[in-house]
Amino acid sequence: MPTINDMANELHTEDVPSLEEFATEPGGAWPNGWYTAEIIEGYATQRGKVFATEDTLSQKGDSRNMRLCFRVNNASSSRTMQENFNYRASDFTPERLSFIKQAREEYKNVKGRWSDPDAQRSSLAIATLGQLQKAVGQGFKRNSEGNLLPAALVGKKVDVRLSTDDKGYNVINAFAPAGTKAGR
Repeated sequence: MPTINDMANELHTEDVPSLEEFATEPGGAWPNGWYTAEIIEGYATQRGKVFATEDTLSQKGDSRNMRLCFRVNNASSSRTMQENFNYRASDFTPERLSFIKQAREEYKNVKGRWSDPDAQRSSLAIATLGQLQKAVGQGFKRNSEGNLLPAALVGKKVDVRLSTDDKGYNVINAFAPAGTKAGR
């Protein structure tokens, strides 16, 4: 049996204004694979957080972090993403590069951690930066302190391989020269 409140509610009806413009678009990770990308100066998230292509001192102060911002494209849309490259300016000296080559030879059959974690850290940093350098087709620029100058990379196009992290977000995990992997 209807109550007085039910009858009052039925008599005073009105439409709620359209809320469609407030709808959030369904997100989610793109399928793992290769995509075209361009290194951009930076971007702002929908919540107003700004990310820039830049090089900064690490939190511990013993290394540097080069952040590159990317516009990653699929067939119908694009997304902005970033990738950080941790390195030490001392990794670029001829002596250190020679040491890294020797360490790679020494540990070539080792799976997992090396007994010299400092050598492994340098090897991994140089490997990632080397892959990026090969993908963009040019060497890196650095300042008088040895810090990388990522602004010289803005506008460069590359192919990036996306994977999905434990939280369900895409992450960039590899680089290739533009047009060599994406869309194949």
